[in-house]
Amino acid sequence: MTRPSATLIGAFVLAALGLVVAGVLFFGAGALREERLAIVSFFDTSVAGLRVGAPVTFRGVPVGEVKSMGVRVNPRTGGSIIQVNMELTPGMVTVYGAPPPGDGALVPSLVQEGLTAQLVKQSFVTGLLSVELAFRPGAEVSRFGDATLPEVPTVPGDLEGLAKQLQTVDIAAVLQSLQRTLAAAEPVLRQAPSVLSSLERTLNTTERTLNTTEREVGRSSASLQETLAAMRMLAKTLDRDGASTLAALRGTLERADATLDAAHTLVDPRGHNAIQLQRTLDDFAAASARLRNLAERVDRDPSVLVRGR
Repeated sequence: MTRPSATLIGAFVLAALGLVVAGVLFFGAGALREERLAIVSFFDTSVAGLRVGAPVTFRGVPVGEVKSMGVRVNPRTGGSIIQVNMELTPGMVTVYGAPPPGDGALVPSLVQEGLTAQLVKQSFVTGLLSVELAFRPGAEVSRFGDATLPEVPTVPGDLEGLAKQLQTVDIAAVLQSLQRTLAAAEPVLRQAPSVLSSLERTLNTTERTLNTTEREVGRSSASLQETLAAMRMLAKTLDRDGASTLAALRGTLERADATLDAAHTLVDPRGHNAIQLQRTLDDFAAASARLRNLAERVDRDPSVLVRGR
């Protein structure tokens, strides 16, 4: 059996390595030549879950990655801070409305507009973290202020903020308040069985009342239907008797008209009756005047009754 030639094998290996290198240079030449923008942020809390190579995103868009991490300790105060070095791809960020500043001024100009960094969860299952960049004007930021690289201020994460709020809560007072609430609720809970029994009786009574009401409503509905039927019959009867009723009413009105005419004739000042009445009144007035004169004469001279005139 012929053994393979070592020279031939070596030639194939060299050719394969050459193809790999050519592919890397061809497909990754742009990435290798592309300049990266180095920035730094300082976190005063734990960064457990953040790894080198973790993505740096801006509102979910990958714009860089974490390159290294370290701890800065202040021996005088015993305080410590976590330094996270990152690299951004400048081609992923475009500034609209103005010419883009140079690489050295890009990050400071964005920080002036409110650019901050925040640790966020990549997954609640794995617990891995990433760095999220976003504009948060007016947010309470932490700035170390002693870095050779452009610094992006940091803000507390959502869980970190919740933890700080919980630290300010007086747990003992909350527990005491809960105990007082339970103690106040205990008598009510003891009376719960009797209350439930009373509620059951009330529900049964309400059910019987509803059944009775339903029956009464049925009866009232039947009575209402009978009343409507009677009203329909009455309307039909009035419709039939309407003509005769109107004729009788017309005759009554005619007789009333004649009576009014007679009364008008009686009280007319130019009518015969009024003239006769006026003459009678005039005669009565003249007779009254003569009697008045006679009475005055008798009063002055009573002998007039004996002598006459």
